[in-house]
Amino acid sequence: MSNEVAGQLNTSAEHMESDTIITGGMTLKRVSLILQTEVNAVWGCRDFSAVGRPYYTLLVVTNRRIARDMVSVFALSEKETERPAYLHSFLWGEDICYLFPYRRERRLVDFVTGQTTTPAVSEQICVNLLLAGMESLLPYPLLFLTFRQGMVHIENDNSVYLTPYLNLTDLDLSISESDCVVACAQIMLDILGASKGKQLKSRRLLSKKVQREAYAHFSEVYHDFNITISSGKKKPLLKRFTEFFSERKDRIFRFILVISVICFIVAIIMLLNYLIFGDFAISKLFGHGLDTIGTEDLTVK
Repeated sequence: MSNEVAGQLNTSAEHMESDTIITGGMTLKRVSLILQTEVNAVWGCRDFSAVGRPYYTLLVVTNRRIARDMVSVFALSEKETERPAYLHSFLWGEDICYLFPYRRERRLVDFVTGQTTTPAVSEQICVNLLLAGMESLLPYPLLFLTFRQGMVHIENDNSVYLTPYLNLTDLDLSISESDCVVACAQIMLDILGASKGKQLKSRRLLSKKVQREAYAHFSEVYHDFNITISSGKKKPLLKRFTEFFSERKDRIFRFILVISVICFIVAIIMLLNYLIFGDFAISKLFGHGLDTIGTEDLTVK
């Protein structure tokens, strides 16, 4: 490992035994393997030097190229956020390690269907997902992997959180916020698509804008989504009446246009009839149809 890389890490660690790491005043014991790939591993750890032996997540990067990319991407991100996404970073032999808070796995993909009892709940889960993305300190290349690899979790109260249990094989430093927004929006569309009942207005708008690649920032999605979101409460009659015509103005315009064309054609026919026969033939249909009965003229007073 290069001196430049080592210099950007907090400290190095001592390897006491096969599953124990001493670093930064902590004695971390690896207790469970969460993920193992060719370039990295994710472990569940406990700090045996602290009261209660709290749990942590340890991301261990074993591939040198990926390690250099991780140092680079975190360095750039920390210039913007002014604080790291991890609790502690250190060298352990030839590997780079990043320590994160531990969160249990309760994947959104496994639980969201059972928890979306109403369209309003579906939309609230989407808002919580957006907020989790907006508030995350993970650099965009890692946040993108979090969305794409399904490291999105949901609590019983529908709050959403992200975990760094990532396969770093496809780490791409060119990933930007707009890429993360699209990845997040795809999950939102899946959530809204599973909602019972008719297609939601929020989903229609989100789908159209994603297809047009109209979003570059999470804040733009959040703004649009909050405008179209269902409140779950009955709106005032005047507001519902206004929204009804606003949503259907194109169809109403087409209907009025068709009626106008029909009226225009009828008027032309009546005019031609008058010019040819000297009378409006149609008036006989609505005029005095019973003016004469037999020899009696009813118009004579």
